[in-house]
Amino acid sequence: MELGSVVVSEDARRYFDGLREGVEACYRVARAARAKGFDPELDVETPLTEDLASRVERLLKDYDVEGVARRIRELAKVHDREELAIVVAKEMARRPAPSRERAVERAVRVGLAILTEGILVAPLEGLADVKVKRNADGSTYVDLFYAGPIRSAGGTGQALSVLIADVVRRELGIGRWQPTRPEVERFKEEIPLYKQIQHLQYTPTDGEIELIAANCPVGLNGEGTEDAEISGHRDLPRIETNRIRGGACLVIADGMCLKAPKIQKHVSKLRIDGWEFLDAYLKGKADHPDQAAEDHGLEPSEKFIQNIVAGRPVLCHPSRPGGLRLRYGRTRATGLAALALHPATMHILDDFIAVGTQIKTERPGKAGAVTPCDRIEGPLVVLDSGDFVEVSDVAMAKRLGPSVRVIADLGEILIPFGEFLENNHLLVPGAFSLEWYGQILEAKLGTRPRGWESTTPEQALAWSRDLQVPLHPRYNLFWHDLTVEELKRLRQATVDDGRLDEGRLSLRRDEELKELLVRLGATHGVREDRLVLDRHTEAFLACLGIERTRDGLQARGAPEDADPLAFVSSLAGFPVKARGPTRIGARMARPEKAAPRKMQPAPHSLFPIGLEGGPQRLLTEAAKRDVLEVEVGLRICTACGKRWFLPRCSCGGHTVARNGPARQRIPIADVLRIALESLGEPMPSEIKAVQGMISKTKTPEPLEKGILRAKHGIFVFKDGTTRYDMTNLPLTHVTPREAEISVATARRLGYGRDARGAPLERDDQVLELRTQDILVAESCGDYLVHVAAFVDDLLEKVYGLPRFYRASSREDLLGHLVLTLAPHTSGGVLARIVGFTKARACFAHPYLIAARRRNCDGDEDSVILLLDSLVNFSRSFLPAKRGGLMDAPLVLTLQIDPNEIDKEAHNLDLSPVYPLALYEGAERFAHPKEVEPLVDTVGRRIGSVLQYEGFGYTTETTDVAAGPLESAYVEGSMIEKMDKQLELALKIRAVDANDVVSRIVVHHFLPDLIGNLKAFSSQQVRCTKCGEKYRRIPLRGRCPSCGGNLTLTVHESSVKKYLEVTKKITQQYDVSNYLRQRIGLVEEAITSLFTNEKVQALKLDDFF
Repeated sequence: MELGSVVVSEDARRYFDGLREGVEACYRVARAARAKGFDPELDVETPLTEDLASRVERLLKDYDVEGVARRIRELAKVHDREELAIVVAKEMARRPAPSRERAVERAVRVGLAILTEGILVAPLEGLADVKVKRNADGSTYVDLFYAGPIRSAGGTGQALSVLIADVVRRELGIGRWQPTRPEVERFKEEIPLYKQIQHLQYTPTDGEIELIAANCPVGLNGEGTEDAEISGHRDLPRIETNRIRGGACLVIADGMCLKAPKIQKHVSKLRIDGWEFLDAYLKGKADHPDQAAEDHGLEPSEKFIQNIVAGRPVLCHPSRPGGLRLRYGRTRATGLAALALHPATMHILDDFIAVGTQIKTERPGKAGAVTPCDRIEGPLVVLDSGDFVEVSDVAMAKRLGPSVRVIADLGEILIPFGEFLENNHLLVPGAFSLEWYGQILEAKLGTRPRGWESTTPEQALAWSRDLQVPLHPRYNLFWHDLTVEELKRLRQATVDDGRLDEGRLSLRRDEELKELLVRLGATHGVREDRLVLDRHTEAFLACLGIERTRDGLQARGAPEDADPLAFVSSLAGFPVKARGPTRIGARMARPEKAAPRKMQPAPHSLFPIGLEGGPQRLLTEAAKRDVLEVEVGLRICTACGKRWFLPRCSCGGHTVARNGPARQRIPIADVLRIALESLGEPMPSEIKAVQGMISKTKTPEPLEKGILRAKHGIFVFKDGTTRYDMTNLPLTHVTPREAEISVATARRLGYGRDARGAPLERDDQVLELRTQDILVAESCGDYLVHVAAFVDDLLEKVYGLPRFYRASSREDLLGHLVLTLAPHTSGGVLARIVGFTKARACFAHPYLIAARRRNCDGDEDSVILLLDSLVNFSRSFLPAKRGGLMDAPLVLTLQIDPNEIDKEAHNLDLSPVYPLALYEGAERFAHPKEVEPLVDTVGRRIGSVLQYEGFGYTTETTDVAAGPLESAYVEGSMIEKMDKQLELALKIRAVDANDVVSRIVVHHFLPDLIGNLKAFSSQQVRCTKCGEKYRRIPLRGRCPSCGGNLTLTVHESSVKKYLEVTKKITQQYDVSNYLRQRIGLVEEAITSLFTNEKVQALKLDDFF
């Protein structure tokens, strides 16, 4: 069945129809409220869109693109997204336009909007302007002016916008750009300078910059985005600014350089000439491959560990034994960059890693949010008693945590195959897991024997010997972490002094033996003077070629193998796989988040009160003045013609904006009194407003809204909405228990059957999560209850409409709709609340996250109660500066089309079982594309009924919110966090504490000390009363504006903040002399600045 043009099942159709009915109900209420005239516009300002085509048309409505949606839909049937953008832009160029400049501008904006799915502001603000200029020979060329928001388009959007402009200028008969030598040389200076200020994914060489800039067929220009200016090649006639043009730098570096293969593909397919320089560029890259390509990404990489900050611990150094062991698999809550650790690992790491915490990783991607999985292996720890144990559950982790002396092994990290596919990273050998072992058994026997997962060691050895299959993972050890010589010493010690008591092997208590057993992962207890192995006894003896005889333990002849795995396999008589062949380095990055979005300082009302409200912007303080003079928009009442500053006139008519803002006298006391009387509310204890409006029209909100927000304890964001931010986590399946709902509630929400098709009867049955359903943090649910009460009061007391939500607890919000929004986008996506979670995060379907062009590598997005957004959002409140349209719900997507979301989601793997070929391919470092045809992915389902449902996963987990709920990082001072960080570094075998200290000092403390020292020397002074800042202290010594006292903006304590702790840790740990000398020089500079040697504080004793 098709819903619009999207193929869906009958069940999915009913679900989407339900969403549509809910949205239409909210829109009816919002339009009725808007028609009352209390808001800047009389209609809802967030239009509802069906698909990419309608989003593009709505987003660019001011550029004469009417009808483009229909054409996009037609051409989308025969072209992929990138080709579609080029073809549609070419057609748009032929449309009548006031000038060729505007024709090119419109066409490029439309093409860029298609590339960015119609939800980013890059087409509006990333492309600041388009001009047609002249070359030295008099020919014309197109000059593209890029601005900062072009970053949100990504490298592909940036690069293809240049190609689109080239196609369009050819269509319009405009010539090619002929850059001058100074213009090319300027880019060589400009791009490295920009890199020093802002992040670039790739920094091209001078030769690459020259090749791109000198041969690009369209002009690459831009606004000045940074305060810094270039020093050479200034005041060029065709470049309007000497400031760094960040947009143009991004387009060359992250766009044309990084995405050159993609441009070349389209150039070849469409047979566009003039881009031959890309062949030379790509040939140069092929002739000089970078080290990562040269070593296939298999050498230890320190990228993730380069910028350590204090308080966020390193979990393991690159590829070190004892670090996180790679295991292939996907749980219900991984994918789209999210990874899984055992919840016991999270607790053993002193609770630094919580559900949703971001970690930077060595491979396959740069980062991922952490989710729990209790089916993978947990950490191995040495206790104060000397016992070496595996921590298998959360209760055990909490019980043993205080007595852990060494974290010898961090356990496994579960990473889906789709992450290697998305990052184009070669497969690397994974842990020999139960899933892999089961497939080998099945291949040998045609079935999996009963109880194979937790079989006895005797049976496991029998299978290995009889079938010649690798040893069962439960009894496998880290043989590959020891050398053959170490294995021989261990073997000899076992024969010489090993004893068997009740089936358990014990060895003499010896420090060398103890270390070898720990590195081997052979758990054991310490009993007096003996080390007693537990479940590994039989496998330990077998793999070392030791047999029981009447005379005790005897060793068979040893082979001459140099490889430890080959050595033990030969001794055992069956293959032994590596238990953890690939260790993945990681460190903690951002903590998880679930908190209201607030401006600084947080206001209740977007109502300007100037400086009269004091530092806290208190409306009650400002109202004591009776009349304020502030800058607001001029509006004229359509009913009586009166000039007024609010959207609704005192006569009841609606006002419309006329001319620009101007300073006006506002009877603030009367406005406040009338608002309170109309609401029938007492004065709240405090109402916080804003000093001034920052929008183009400077239209304020009705004061009633601020009063009601203050009553309910919520705050307003810059666009008039109230938001709650949460870390994104993916979820394809959920149980009612995890969602904190009853079976009856789940049925009411449309979940009548579980993922296997059985009727829903228990709260532990696994349900397949609907595409646009979400589980929000409990704290978010509580906050939204207050927002719902505010909206109900607003409808009833301001707009004279019935209450809508009537919510008294978070459970009353189940089934209600919200608008979800990513900060770098301008398009909201509809979602429905179906549950809550104790985690400080928002669990959502991967489609919903990808529809916002986000993933789960630590990103956080906001939710807005739908009716709050529809009633209170207005473009009239948005900042007038560049980028002001970002992070605003300019459009709303009703239904997600999987073909129109971020393509990262298409690499999400859905197979319930990975094929044996995947594990075997990983052993030989195969490319993921080689295995992809054997694995079910979202991309293979696009266009079919199964694109929305029937998803699988390989690895079960008991609770998607197990583990710490709040990272230990959020507690305590920075020094306390760092002390805990270093304590943990000393415990983890895979971490070099000395290196951690060096990196903290080099990348955090030293830059902070030097930066604050420089800031102190060039600081401004600030008025304590009005907040005005001055570069130099006024001669009168007081604020010229209000007469208030002046204070420093950078204080001595800020400069010295980290000096003592830096000296302390560099003395306690082994760091280089060079680093100690650098710290000494910084200390001398600080001392010379704050110590006056001519003035000495003397005591009376000094005179005698």
